[in-house]
Amino acid sequence: MIPSRGSIGDADITLASHVGAVMVGEWRAEVDGKVVEGAEALRMKDVKPHVPEGKDGLGILSTNSVGVAMTMDAVRTMERAVGLAPLVFGLTLEGMNGNVAPFLAQTVKSHPLPGLTEAAADMRNTLAGSYLWEADKTRALQDPLSFRTTIYTISEARRALSDLNALIDVQINSSDDNPGVILNASEEDFDKSQVKQYFVNAEGVKGAIIPSANFEPLPIAIAAQRASIALAHVSHNSLHRTMRLDEDRFSGLSRFLAGPNNPNGHAFGATEDAMVSIYAENVALANPVSMHGTPVEGNIEDSASNLPRVAERLNRAAKNVIDLYSMEMLFRKSYSKLLDVFSDFFPHFTRVRAAFSKVGCIQLKPLEGQ
Repeated sequence: MIPSRGSIGDADITLASHVGAVMVGEWRAEVDGKVVEGAEALRMKDVKPHVPEGKDGLGILSTNSVGVAMTMDAVRTMERAVGLAPLVFGLTLEGMNGNVAPFLAQTVKSHPLPGLTEAAADMRNTLAGSYLWEADKTRALQDPLSFRTTIYTISEARRALSDLNALIDVQINSSDDNPGVILNASEEDFDKSQVKQYFVNAEGVKGAIIPSANFEPLPIAIAAQRASIALAHVSHNSLHRTMRLDEDRFSGLSRFLAGPNNPNGHAFGATEDAMVSIYAENVALANPVSMHGTPVEGNIEDSASNLPRVAERLNRAAKNVIDLYSMEMLFRKSYSKLLDVFSDFFPHFTRVRAAFSKVGCIQLKPLEGQ
């Protein structure tokens, strides 16, 4: 049982200590769905209590393992959200009889930003076989910006996710120890006395013990905050795409997707409020918190990354995106029910129906409790 609060993100000492406590048979742990005392947890899994020696205590406590684990959990949520983006956007674009021009190969090749070409290619593959590839004189030359710029938000969210994953790979496969115990350490600047004093060569052991700042997870915190900013833009586009479909002048249907018995009704009008509220939360979550620190421990620890807080915010933002997508698909579902009513006036709607059959395979999680 590990608390999620109490770390400023430069070594999760107050959190990781709970891991060490269980290792020596104290505190509590969850085993097979049941919370038991630490000693019992070890007994249940036939593990002997650890007897610390040497630098074990510092190695267990002075680590960013908790904050990094929280970040990895947030990454997993974000991967799900970003992975759904092309399909959700594709369904909405088909509903709008939208224009594929912004993600044509010719378009992105003339502005080859990193990741944009790949994102555009994925979008074209998602819409393979769509009626949108057929010329339509009623189709708008340029859709609202929330449609035209979606390929950019998808691309940047993917890049932010990729860069964050790369940093995490380094973090979990290297030492963030302080002081660093380095076996067979390289000998750059060994001829300088300040450096030479850190080296050890005795009793068959050769290496160095060097004070370091390798415990600093700020690069991960900054990358995770960038990911939260990217998700805020993804949220913005999802919200406004949905609101444009709610407008009769864009959708060609009744305002607020009202039914034929009350075409001037409010219908989904109030649903926009919920989406705006979730989007507003993601805007707030995009604000960085890695600079919010106060000197502690005799003013020696005067810098912090707040990585656990950063990770919590990223995870929450990613879950909010999935909620927005769920609501966007809710609009699509109601939109599809109106197609039969309006298809005589808008023939392309009959070809849109096939797109909605894809919704079942993405298994979007609805808002909790509904």
